[in-house]
Amino acid sequence: MRAAYWTGAFLGALLGSSALTAMAADMTFERALNVDKEPQNWLLHHQNYQGHRFSRLKDINAGNVANLKVLYTTALSGFQSGGRYAFGNLEATPIVEDGMMYVPDGWGSVYAIDVSSGKKGPINWKFDPGVDRAWAGDVACCGVNNRGVALWKDQVISISLDGRMFALNKKTGEMLWERKIAEPAVGETITLAPLVIRDVAIVGAAGGEFGIRGYVDGTDLNTGKQAWRTYTIPAPGEPGSETWKDGKDRWKHGGGSVWETATYDAEADTFYQGVGNAGADWDPEYRPGDNKWASSVLAMAPADGKIKWGYQYVPNDPYDFDEISEHPIIDAVIDGAARKLIVHAARNGFFYELDRNNGSFVNGKQYVDKLNWTTGLDPKTGRPLNYDPTKDVQEYTPGSHGSRANPKGNALCPTHYGAKNWEPTAYNPDLKLVYVPSYEGCNFIETTEQKDFEDTGGTLKPRDRFSGGSIKTPNRLYGSLKAVDPITGDVKVNERLEYPNLSGALATAGGLVFIGQTDGSFTAHDATTLKEIWSFNTGTGINAPAVTYSVGGKQYIAVLAGSKQSGAVLANAPELKYSSTASMLYVFGL
Repeated sequence: MRAAYWTGAFLGALLGSSALTAMAADMTFERALNVDKEPQNWLLHHQNYQGHRFSRLKDINAGNVANLKVLYTTALSGFQSGGRYAFGNLEATPIVEDGMMYVPDGWGSVYAIDVSSGKKGPINWKFDPGVDRAWAGDVACCGVNNRGVALWKDQVISISLDGRMFALNKKTGEMLWERKIAEPAVGETITLAPLVIRDVAIVGAAGGEFGIRGYVDGTDLNTGKQAWRTYTIPAPGEPGSETWKDGKDRWKHGGGSVWETATYDAEADTFYQGVGNAGADWDPEYRPGDNKWASSVLAMAPADGKIKWGYQYVPNDPYDFDEISEHPIIDAVIDGAARKLIVHAARNGFFYELDRNNGSFVNGKQYVDKLNWTTGLDPKTGRPLNYDPTKDVQEYTPGSHGSRANPKGNALCPTHYGAKNWEPTAYNPDLKLVYVPSYEGCNFIETTEQKDFEDTGGTLKPRDRFSGGSIKTPNRLYGSLKAVDPITGDVKVNERLEYPNLSGALATAGGLVFIGQTDGSFTAHDATTLKEIWSFNTGTGINAPAVTYSVGGKQYIAVLAGSKQSGAVLANAPELKYSSTASMLYVFGL
């Protein structure tokens, strides 16, 4: 009888507590294709392969969100005692599967957090990749960041800033294998969440400001070995190499880094990867020519990494207009014809629609409040109207950037930070609106002649190694949340925000859009009017996108809060000087 009692008690615990999460199904390709059948979970980085960041859950809605409250918090680490790199930024999108959350901190430590009770979030296991913080922090271009993990079969696939990928046992956190992908000694880091398609995990190298040659890389998850690697900057003889006209092999350090997760079209078996700026950032005379495939999107095959087509937004980009961010997949009817599109709220201030089968330009329209670097887009090609195909160094609007002859430029609008950076949009398919969290305002680019690249080895000098200039932002910037019609590119609603948005958006079928802000405000907005209808201040800056999930039929909203305020933030908003850094998961519910 005693044995039977304990057996029954154990089975009851299995059914009623965190052990239930250990019984979760393997993450298969079929499951990934059909995540909308599991609205209680958040299984992919962008919620679905299409990049919509939209949830069908609607128990929390515009009618009752005023009653939303903090249910619990869970403290993460990511700190160390003192040093230049004591803090890792929280920018990750949590993955939630059947009551278990998997999320990394800025330094790449992965946490399995039991969120099944709705009352507290105990950490079941933690995996620490053991990153050498001083080394990795020195070679990281733009902060100590990690944007998320992925699921595959019964494993969690994670990355670390120092260029490694890991396969972890989903139940225990035990490391099954690791693979070194990027080389921090030459300025390469990895910050993006892996995109898993079938048995391949796709990431890429960041570090364009340190003169790397960017690439997209596939790992065979069955073996932990490289499946393929495709460079974003072509070598001589490869398509696009003719657009590097310097004659000095500067393609070898041409930039084109990758640092946000791609979207995927299963029907075409193609993923769409945004690519960053050319190097050096602000001295285009160092790299004459269009500089493909920097500041572009590439359509690629997941099995072998082959490029199917590419589209470049700003040839010979003198502005640092990375276009690494997501390219959501949308089907539409335009002029009576069915079109398969990718859309993109570009850093350069235009909202683009491209045919995702061949990369042809469909439409583009300004969505940022102020834009002066070009007078518009060519209606046939989408190239800037002041692009001159006869010139190897583009001037665009005179004065909107510096040059070697006239180093100090006039105001650039939008700023070099872009109208939208990596922070993701969200798409509501019911309302057919894309929600764009934006930077607004202008700043100045000053050009400094970039000397020939020389690989000195060893620890790299942060930020000023290979930029070809500097930036100044004398006037205060602000933010906005915009609702954009993805077919026409028209801004339907524009809600001004006090601070530039650094977190990204979450949309729900409850008629809500959630965003976080640098002053710690976590806000809900009406999906139609964008008016703020609920707010909670976490007391520490929010740089991460929120997710929603449900357990036991109850809906929750979760977001990571706590990042060190960057110098750019503090220069723009000095009142945040004494805001404290934290490392917290906040979970909200009714």
